[in-house]
This record gives sequence, C-alpha cells and structure tokens, in this order.
Amino acid sequence: MHKFLSFLLFFSSLNLVSQVKINGISTHSNCAFEVGTISDYLSNEITTVKKTTSDTSGSFNFSLDINHPEKLFIKNKNHIGYLYAQPNATYFIEFPDVGFSNFQAHNEVELTFFQLDSNDINYKILAFEHWLDKSLNILYPLKEKKSLEFLKEIKKFRSAVNEIYGQEENSFFSDYVKYTLGVHIEELQDFASPNEVDKFIFYLEDQPIRWENDKYFDFITNFYSKYFYRQAPEIRQEIIYFIDQGNVNDIIKTLKSDSLVRSNELAEIVCLILVQDLYFDRVITKANMLYFLSNYFVSGSSLPSKRIAQNLYVKFNILDAGDQLPEYEFDELKFKNLEKKPIYIHFFNPTNKKCIAELSALKKLEKTYGQYIHFVTIYEKQEVYSKSERVYLDQIKWLKIEVESNHSIWKDLDFFGFPYYVYVLPKLVISNVNALGPSPSGQYETIERTFFEHKRIMMGEE
Repeated sequence: MHKFLSFLLFFSSLNLVSQVKINGISTHSNCAFEVGTISDYLSNEITTVKKTTSDTSGSFNFSLDINHPEKLFIKNKNHIGYLYAQPNATYFIEFPDVGFSNFQAHNEVELTFFQLDSNDINYKILAFEHWLDKSLNILYPLKEKKSLEFLKEIKKFRSAVNEIYGQEENSFFSDYVKYTLGVHIEELQDFASPNEVDKFIFYLEDQPIRWENDKYFDFITNFYSKYFYRQAPEIRQEIIYFIDQGNVNDIIKTLKSDSLVRSNELAEIVCLILVQDLYFDRVITKANMLYFLSNYFVSGSSLPSKRIAQNLYVKFNILDAGDQLPEYEFDELKFKNLEKKPIYIHFFNPTNKKCIAELSALKKLEKTYGQYIHFVTIYEKQEVYSKSERVYLDQIKWLKIEVESNHSIWKDLDFFGFPYYVYVLPKLVISNVNALGPSPSGQYETIERTFFEHKRIMMGEE
C-alpha cells in the first residue's frame, strides 16, 4: 500500500504545476492554520498540505502548487472553510470566528474574499450560486400552487443559464454549473423531470469522470443512490455474492452491463457507492465490506478509484460495539489500569457551545456515579487555550487527557463531532461508540439509566 501511495505522489509530481498564494486575516493571533485538499468526493477525506501559524495580528499566508482548478480547505482548530483555487492566483481572505454549526467535528465557516477578480473561479461560482438561490426562492412557492407556471419558469431559468454560460471556456466552472443544475433543478420538476435514461445520456454517457469536481460527485452520488434496489432480484443476489467473496472483477462486469452504467470507470464508482449503501442499510457486514475494499486495491483498474477504495477502507475500519478497546497509553493514563470498571469517555472542546452546555449535567453524573464508573475526558492538544477556554477545562476535576489531533483514538472510535461519548464495559469491551450523553437525546434518553443499572448491580440490588 505504501508503494502505491508513493507511486501516486511521484506520478503527480510529473505534471506541470503553478503556484497559488493565499493571504489570510483572522482574529486568532499565534494560532495554527492548515491548508489542504479533499482526497476524493466519495470518502470526503481531507489531506493537509501545509501548516503555518498566524502572527500577532492574526495574519497568515500559504503558497502551494496546483496544476488545475481544485477545491481547497483552510482549517483552524475545528473550524474549516473552503475555496476554489486556480493556478497562478492570489487570494485575500478573512477567516471568520462564527461557523454554521457548533455541533460538528469540523464547524464550517464562510470565507470572505477581498479584491476578487471577476474572471476568478470563486467569483463565478459565488455569482452563480447567488443567482440560483435567489431564483429558487422565487420559483419554489409556485411549485404547489401554480405547477404549470412553475414548469414554465424553470424552463426559462435553464434557458437563461445556457445563454449566459453556454460559451464558458473554464471547463471546471462549466461542469460545476451543469451538475449543480442536475442536482437542484431536475429533482424539483417531479412529474416533468427527465427520466433516468435521459438524465444518464445528458449527464453521464460518454463523459469523462470529473474526479476533481465536487458537484459532479454530488450528482453522481444522488443519481446512483440506492441503485442496488433498482436491480432485478437475481442481479441483487449476484452482487451480494460477489461482495461476500471479495470478487471485484465480476461485480464490475455486472454493473458495466447495465444500460445506466456502460463504462468501466463509471462501474467502478457505482460499485463503491453501492457498497457503502449496503453497509449503511446493514445488508452486508463491516467485515465483508472491508474485505471487498481491500481486494479493490488489487483489482480496480483506475488509480483514482483505487484511492477512493483505500480512503473508504480507512474511514470504515473503526472500532464498534463488542470490539476490544486498544490499550492506549498516555502520560496521564494507561487504559488497561481502568479495566475493572466501565469507562465513560468524553470528547470535549472548550469552544463548542453544546460541550459547554452539557458540562454541568456531566459534573452531576460524575459526582453521583464516579465511584462506580471511570470518567475520562479527551480534548485536543493546542499550542494555547484562551483564558475563558481554560475556565471550562478547569471545571473538569476527573481525569482529562490532552491528545494530539492525529492520534489514532479519534479515528478508531469514529469521532465525528463534539461532544462525543463512548461507553466501555469492564475488561475494555466497547459497549457503544457515539453513546448517549448526559443531556436528553431525540428520544429523551440519557446515559444516566445505564449508569444507574450498573450501580444497582454493583450494590447487589435486584
């Protein structure tokens, strides 16, 4: 696998590259910033390319080499923003403090651009998205009340888009517009929408795979979602059998013979979408999915699809209920020393509003059940925490561990957003990843009932 990755890096270095510069401002002085790429748009794994530290005024700078327009991310702690970069461009941006949500592992922020050239890919995308949003806000109310007028206006909008962007020379942006419309407009039309065959012919047939275009993959993922269930029963049986056997070549042949696939490269992508769907629907086991993906490294024909399979393997190769918790060792703790009692692992971020809101309830739980259950808080190691952030960290009087962001515990326990909890039984057997928290869930449940039952058993009560 390492040789394969080395080959990919070597192969990429042979291409001609141009430099893109990013000059940023923020309110975060002496703080770590990262810039990188999205590895692929099925696994959505991100790859950090460079790191830097902002100066005392909050300014930071990056320069990196790219050979085509692509989507980049800029990250500060758990805040992440996106931009589209094109070769030889210079960007002046502001990295804001406030994101769309404070409940995700990566809290997305909207970057502000300054001195953006009207020919730049970001300018074009922002202008198009603004027009699209404005048009949909006007058109959507017509859908239920005046359906014929709605369809008429949709056609007018599409004609206007084709008139304005029909001669667009930037192929990345042209594809961005095309597949954005494919996702948002086609599905709005309901009974008047093109059928699957028409959409396949227009958007996918005889078209190269747009590996670097996120909107292309938005469309393709939507088009082939739940594709397995559209197949005849005998084809479904074949597909399941091939997955269980790790038989990549035959499943690709089966998919390629379908009238809505046809090409080998497209069949490989559909295969990877299909395998994920079947895993999430519990049709196949995690073990069989991982076995199939590992065989894909050998049997897949295109390098990009092999890379996606590899990223998916890493993404899903995580611990689950019934698995043994690895005996992680930190300076403050060896988990094997806690194996006689259950362990409640709490992933905490002192900048996260929900983490802060749950802290009071968590302290009450620890006070009530701390002698029966080990409480362990994990938080990300930072160069510096602010005074207010330290106040929240200092409220945690039980064992807390500062952990590097690249430590395996984050991935192993399928961490996806703050706050996050994992409940481990005695002898380090995982009971639940993404366990209940101290605050009521959507079903008005909390972890306290689990703690109460364990305490009752420990005290010998029936």
